Amino acid sequence: MINVQPIPINAAKELCRRWHYSNVFPPHCLTSLGFYDKAGLAGVAIWGWGTRPRHTIQKLFPTLDTKDYWELNRLCCRDDLPRNTESQLLAGCELWFKQNQPEKIVLFTWADGLRGKPGYIYQAANWLYGGFITTEIYLTDDGEPVHPRLLNTRFGSRGKDVYVKLGLKKVWGRQFRYCRFLCSHKKRKQLLRESSVDWTKRYPKKDDLIWKIDAGEGSRESRDLPMVKRSGRFRQSAFGIKKSRGMETPWLWSEEF
Repeated sequence: MINVQPIPINAAKELCRRWHYSNVFPPHCLTSLGFYDKAGLAGVAIWGWGTRPRHTIQKLFPTLDTKDYWELNRLCCRDDLPRNTESQLLAGCELWFKQNQPEKIVLFTWADGLRGKPGYIYQAANWLYGGFITTEIYLTDDGEPVHPRLLNTRFGSRGKDVYVKLGLKKVWGRQFRYCRFLCSHKKRKQLLRESSVDWTKRYPKKDDLIWKIDAGEGSRESRDLPMVKRSGRFRQSAFGIKKSRGMETPWLWSEEF
C-alpha cells in the first residue's frame, strides 16, 4: 500500500495529461490524492463525480446520496513505475478516506472497455464487479474520439447521416462497473441487498471485450481493439446559436468532454 496525500488538482491533471490515455476530464473533479518519489509527482487518483452524480449512485444504491460516495474520475501513474502501483495507490486512497473522510460509504468507478480495459487494476485491488453497460463513441479515421454529447451540441444530432457525413465511425463497447465499500460489514450487507446490480468477484477478462462498429455500411462485431487516440480538434470550441437584434448568429464556447 502507498501512503497518499492531497495533491493540488492542477498538478494532478497535469500528470494525467502527460501519462494518461485521455487528456480531458469529467466535470466534477473535487479531491485528488497521490504520492511523490525522487523524480517528483509519481501517481494520482482524482475523485469526484461524473455528469449525473445523484442519478449514478441512487441507481446502484437507492438509499445513498452524493455525499456518501466518490467516483474515481482519473487514476494515473508514471509509466516507469511497477505494474502493481495503481492497485497500491487505490489501497492508499481507501485508507486515507477512512481516516479523513469517514462519511464516505462507497467508492465507485468504471473500467473503460471501449479502450480495451476490463478493470484488472480494480480486480487486483479486490474491488467488487457490478456488470457492464454498452455505450457508444465516434472515431475519426485516425482514431480521435468524439463524444456523443459533442455531436449533439456542435452538429445538432448524432444520427447516422451526421456521423457518416463527418467521416466518423460509430463504435459500441462495454463499460464495466466496480465499487469498494468503506463502511461497516452490516452496512455493506444492507447495500448489497438493496443494490440494483449483482456485485461479485466473477471478474471480466480480455475475452469479455467486444466491439460493434458502424462506418456507414452497416454494423459488424469485432474482438480487435479499435485504435483510439487522444482528443484533438473535436474538443475545440463548438458552435452555438444566439439571437442578436432579432437575428440568429453563430457564437463559440469551449467545453471539455
